[in-house]
Amino acid sequence: MNIFARALKKITDILNKEGIDYMLVGGFAVSYHNRARTTNDIDLVLQIYPRNISQIIKYFPEWKGFEQGFKDSVRLGQLFNITDFETGIRYDFMTYQDSDYNWTAFERRKEVEFFGIKCYISSKEDLIISKLKWHNISESEKQMEDLKFLLLDKELNSDYLKIWTDRLLINTHGLLE
Repeated sequence: MNIFARALKKITDILNKEGIDYMLVGGFAVSYHNRARTTNDIDLVLQIYPRNISQIIKYFPEWKGFEQGFKDSVRLGQLFNITDFETGIRYDFMTYQDSDYNWTAFERRKEVEFFGIKCYISSKEDLIISKLKWHNISESEKQMEDLKFLLLDKELNSDYLKIWTDRLLINTHGLLE
């Protein structure tokens, strides 16, 4: 089992055992769709409350001293991350933010088998929306390359993409026309 598979298994086992809903997003999720790309982390959106931090930290005792900071991040809806020193992989945890779009995206997540591990992953359309949002912030070429790859899929729900990019006022850079 490669290092990312071990890290994915570890974090999904923890989240499932602790009853914390999640979905994979970001570059690691894009790689599920057969896009070979480098990434140094596993990005996850968590439906989590500050009280749930203790449930995660108990599996990463070296981060115990940061527990209150992680709780504050969750309370403020901010990203926090933990490096798993056993695998060397960093987990970037994004707190689920309540909105019509985020609720819809979370409801559309898919249960898949990735590296032989059952887990939940963002739908391809929602990955595209996320990548557009990140590209608009960072102008990252990596985001643009991921977008171009994901948009090759002829079975994408273009109506869904159009509705949400319009509602969220996301610059699509002409990619969805």
